[in-house]
Amino acid sequence: NVFAFWDWVGGRYSVCSAVGCVPLALQYGFEQVNQFLQGAHMMDEHFRNTKDLTQNIPAVMGLIAVWNSTFLGASSTAILPYCQALVRFVAHIQQLDMESNGKRVTLSGHAVDYSTGMVHFGEPGTNGQHSFYQELHQGTTIVPSEFIGFA
Repeated sequence: NVFAFWDWVGGRYSVCSAVGCVPLALQYGFEQVNQFLQGAHMMDEHFRNTKDLTQNIPAVMGLIAVWNSTFLGASSTAILPYCQALVRFVAHIQQLDMESNGKRVTLSGHAVDYSTGMVHFGEPGTNGQHSFYQELHQGTTIVPSEFIGFA
C-alpha cells in the first residue's frame, strides 16, 4: 500500500497530507489527526469568511509581520511557546515561513527589492531564558516576539 501524495501539494502544505498526517497518526493516534485537520479546516474557513481584516487572525498576523520587517526594520522574530510539548514548534515555523518566504525572486522570476521575510528563532520557556532572553530583555536589538501561552 502507498499513501497518496498529490504532485500539486507544495512542501509547506504537506502537514495536512499523508506526508504530515501519517507520522502524526502513528505518534498521537487517528483521533488526534482528525482533530488537527478539523482545526486546520476551521482556520481556513475563518480566513476565507472573515471579511473584516481587523478580525481576520491570519491577515492580522501577516500584516504585523510585514509591518515589523518593512516599517520597523526587524530582521528576526522570537517565537516563545510556554509549553514543553511545543519544543519542536519553532522548527516547524522556521520551515513553514522561511522556506516559503526566503526567496530573492517572485513566482514570475523577477528580482525583489524588499525584505522577503524574517529569521524565526525561539525555545520553550526556561530553555531560552538563560541565553537569548538576555538579549531580548537587556540588549539594544528590537526583536518582535510572539508568546504562546496556555490557560
